[in-house]
Amino acid sequence: MTAGGESGPYTGATMSDIVSANEAARRFGLSEKTVRRWIGAGKLNADKRGRAYRVSLSEVAAISGQGKTDTSGPSADDGHIADIHSAPSTADSLSAMSGIPELVSLVERLHGEVRQYAETAATWQTRAEILAHQLADAREMIRALEAPKEAPAPEPVPSPTSPAVAGWSDRWQGRVPVALVVLAVLAMIGMALPAWLR
Repeated sequence: MTAGGESGPYTGATMSDIVSANEAARRFGLSEKTVRRWIGAGKLNADKRGRAYRVSLSEVAAISGQGKTDTSGPSADDGHIADIHSAPSTADSLSAMSGIPELVSLVERLHGEVRQYAETAATWQTRAEILAHQLADAREMIRALEAPKEAPAPEPVPSPTSPAVAGWSDRWQGRVPVALVVLAVLAMIGMALPAWLR
């Protein structure tokens, strides 16, 4: 039966007689490539399900010339389709293991880079916090400068009777006659002095 429910290419075969191409090749000591070549050439009828072919053991036995199959292992495919590429070979496993030291060094290098990036990020975070505080202080200063200011109190006007505040003419008005007398006396002494000195 095929996946659609109709009869497959191998009529008359029992369900235990139908296995994957991989299982048939294993039982008859063949490679799966050989079984697939027979399918491709039309020598062997097969039903393809997904990536795997299902074939009749009796047909494989007839084509391969072997009448008896190796019955060690499961007698019928239990629904799990074996694929030759599903498990890595031993050589692949060994080559994969030989790359482990390189992977370890790569992980260590990347871990160091991550640590360095974290330290750099912490430094920049600290700088950003300092700048945020400086910006807040600058905004406060700007608000203080832009705030309306109180007008300065006017200076008191001095009374006109105060001698310290009076104008120069007021201060010298009473002293002018005295100053004129002093100047006249000095002028007379200046004229008389040269005559006395001779």
